[in-house]
Amino acid sequence: MGPAEYYRHPAVRECIRQYCGGGGGRPPTCERLTALRPDEHLPSWEHAVAHPTSTLDDLMAAGADIARSLWDTQHLLFHLDLDYHNVDAPSEPFTHPVETFFKLEPVYRAVRRVLAQFGIHAFVLMTGRGYHFTGRIPLDDVVVDRLAALAPSTPAWHATFAMREPGASPKELDERHARAYVGIGLLVEHLAHLIMRRAARHAVIPIVFNGTDVGFGPAGRECVSLDFSYAGDPLDTRYIRVAFGTYQLHAFRPDMFGHTAAALPAMVAVPRLPAVGFMRLIADTRLPANAARLATRVDARLPLVTDGIAALLTDYLASSLARFHEQFYAMPPHAPEIWAETYDQLDPSGLPPCVTWPLQQPNDFLLQPARLQHLTRGLLAHGWHPRHIAGLVHSRYAQDHDWGARWSRMDRQTRAEFDVRVFAGMIATGLDRGVDYNCVSAQEKGLCPWAADCHHDLRDDHAHIFQRSAL
Repeated sequence: MGPAEYYRHPAVRECIRQYCGGGGGRPPTCERLTALRPDEHLPSWEHAVAHPTSTLDDLMAAGADIARSLWDTQHLLFHLDLDYHNVDAPSEPFTHPVETFFKLEPVYRAVRRVLAQFGIHAFVLMTGRGYHFTGRIPLDDVVVDRLAALAPSTPAWHATFAMREPGASPKELDERHARAYVGIGLLVEHLAHLIMRRAARHAVIPIVFNGTDVGFGPAGRECVSLDFSYAGDPLDTRYIRVAFGTYQLHAFRPDMFGHTAAALPAMVAVPRLPAVGFMRLIADTRLPANAARLATRVDARLPLVTDGIAALLTDYLASSLARFHEQFYAMPPHAPEIWAETYDQLDPSGLPPCVTWPLQQPNDFLLQPARLQHLTRGLLAHGWHPRHIAGLVHSRYAQDHDWGARWSRMDRQTRAEFDVRVFAGMIATGLDRGVDYNCVSAQEKGLCPWAADCHHDLRDDHAHIFQRSAL
């Protein structure tokens, strides 16, 4: 059964509408859709075009992979990704799905237990490479005001909203909504800390945040990624796959996943249900014909998670991560008008070449999580405040490094502050002990420029970074 034929099933179409906030004859509440189409050349989510929700039927008729916006007209969404990541064998989830999902399973169980601890009953969606955990909070609920109060200020990206969205009214995404989005990002970061601590005892491969590359293991540089990187970008630019939508990325991108994976049939992103066995879910349920039958007995509306988010918020406020966030934003960044006397005057001579290398080649080194983590660690060793590390990254984003249209969609300041904040927060709370902060690991990750005149041993800086008391 091909994707277009699969989408003709009424139950499938209804489930997709439900996941988009509609269904039962009601229009979707998500602001828009995007898609990967089989008739595109090397489609990618990064460059996918936004579509109005009225085009949903057309996208299904085209047999596309479909995603809905995180931006919703009536709700603030809670969302966390759990993915398998392997630099050396990116096709593993498609060619060896059983082995891949068994490696994810300890972390998946940790996510479920931590969510249950707070009473968050999220919609769990199995994708091609992992899981999505998603829920909704009505925008008129008081917890949205509590989340908005967490934001240190209105995010920088909100000031450019009208430029990115010329056809939208600012009332459609007001400052309260934008600040609450920042707040939910802080909470999900805290949630990821809790999950990583719980899962570390049972995980069979390393756990990272936001697709950060790791060193070599028996099956290459593989890891489990807890991904909440969307919180570092404007709300109006990020999307998530829809439940019961097709998953064809492996077929669309043989350049990324190889021709063996590309020859495999389309699969479907389906909910993980207790009544469906683990092996059956992986091997059978994601096939379009079986997914269509499952759609006839599933409610795909995103569940309300308001009370659970309120409980998580209370826990966050008492955490060491919240104290770090307060300290991070208490330090004002250098103003752009004095960058020439500050960030542009950085003397790299006392720093390891692997630390300064991304500053010399920002595009695309400063977009890679592993290099940002390495830069953050290296500058912390030399007394930099995390907010000023973020300012340094921001200053390089502001320079002309052939960024193309990237910063017309994304926001330089938000991206820089988010990434550095996440990595510095892991150190400040004791979550990151720096077991891989050494020259061998840096070489395995491709972070070492192999400079002939380098006499640095990263282990010499270890005490300056990781042996401070947690907040």
